[in-house]
Amino acid sequence: MDDMDAVIAAPPSWHYQLSDYEARRVREVMDTLDRHSAWLELSRFGNGFVRQAAVRGLAAQPSAEALAALLERLNDWVPQVRQEAAAAVEAYWAPEHAGLLLQTLAPLLALASKQRADHGATLERATAVLQLVQVRDEVQGAFGDCRGKAARFVFELLLKGVEDRPALLAMALRHPEVSVRQMAVDACAELPDEQAVPLLEEVMRCCGASVRVKALRLLLSRLADCRGYLAQALLDPSGALRCLAHWAAPRHGLDPRQVLLARLQQPAPGNKREWLGLLGLAKELREPQADAMLQQALASKALTVRLLALRTLGERGLTQQLAALDDPSDKVFDCALGLLREQPWAAFEEALEQRLDQHWHALPKARRWALLGLKPGWRQLQYLLHRLDQAGSEAVYWREALARWCDARYAMFDPVTPKSLRETLAQRLQAMEEAGEVPRGSLKRLL
Repeated sequence: MDDMDAVIAAPPSWHYQLSDYEARRVREVMDTLDRHSAWLELSRFGNGFVRQAAVRGLAAQPSAEALAALLERLNDWVPQVRQEAAAAVEAYWAPEHAGLLLQTLAPLLALASKQRADHGATLERATAVLQLVQVRDEVQGAFGDCRGKAARFVFELLLKGVEDRPALLAMALRHPEVSVRQMAVDACAELPDEQAVPLLEEVMRCCGASVRVKALRLLLSRLADCRGYLAQALLDPSGALRCLAHWAAPRHGLDPRQVLLARLQQPAPGNKREWLGLLGLAKELREPQADAMLQQALASKALTVRLLALRTLGERGLTQQLAALDDPSDKVFDCALGLLREQPWAAFEEALEQRLDQHWHALPKARRWALLGLKPGWRQLQYLLHRLDQAGSEAVYWREALARWCDARYAMFDPVTPKSLRETLAQRLQAMEEAGEVPRGSLKRLL
């Protein structure tokens, strides 16, 4: 304790306010860590006297870690600690500490939203320092490493009083933070056409979808003829960009269907992005002339391309849906399964029957039962009974499969199977129950 009192001009009796446990814990921290690290640790101590002493210790050694701790204490629940912290951070409102302010932007900005005290003045003081001409290069140099709220804050700082606005916006449009790129596109609205259009064109080539949507909106208002950009946007992989292009195309004399037909005359896309754009437009226009290209998309290595191709074909793609049941991807299999459920049962009954007959044992368990589930409920029972009748040496396997199937049923709804067939199947199952071939109550679960 004497060591701490010598370093910090604390009230002489402050350490007598500690319990034995608190005093022992403070001593452990002071003995284990170096002085600076100890004050950082003690700045979060439960006892307010210790935190107050820690704040005074941190004030003597400026650093990014010390400033972050002091900013935290500006919102301390003890007024005296807040006052000590406010006095300590005064030293940081100087140009030579701009780098430390930049390193602690996250806790500084977080402080502004806390309401134990009014922290608006603290943020204003920090902003004033970072807006000084002599630190502008340092602020701009740190801009690229900022993320989240800090990145947006620094961008707004740099916009104020900037001399070369296009150069700053070009840098911001390459920033890793998408929200900064969005803000940069919005800021392009204040530039003349000759400066704004090249920046927006660059955005359309390389930025994310949300940024491209903003850029296209600005280009539509800046260019007399923007049909080229609209045609590009209609074939964009982003649904949001295609939606904007669909809305704007008639207003600029462009027919989306003609854009699609013209693209279909060209070679098939060479990458996933081009495929997703083409398939998205074909799906939105429900254009059957795209079916030949969709057939090629089903052979793509990209899972998302195969999925979108299946959905784009829709009810026209019965053959392709059946073929997709062999796809190694469970997502494609499930997609094909869902699309087949929307098809008339009679349209694929025979093909499904053949697939089950030929591949039942080779299919993974989940796929096997999923395919059987495409049949109406009573037809599933009919199929299992038929396989049992043909089983021979595999009769035990099929009786167990039938029992598992019955156990998983509950009050089947089947408006497709004729009543006479349902009654015949029910009688057969009842007879099997009485013979002990299936568990008791199997039939009751179906009714």
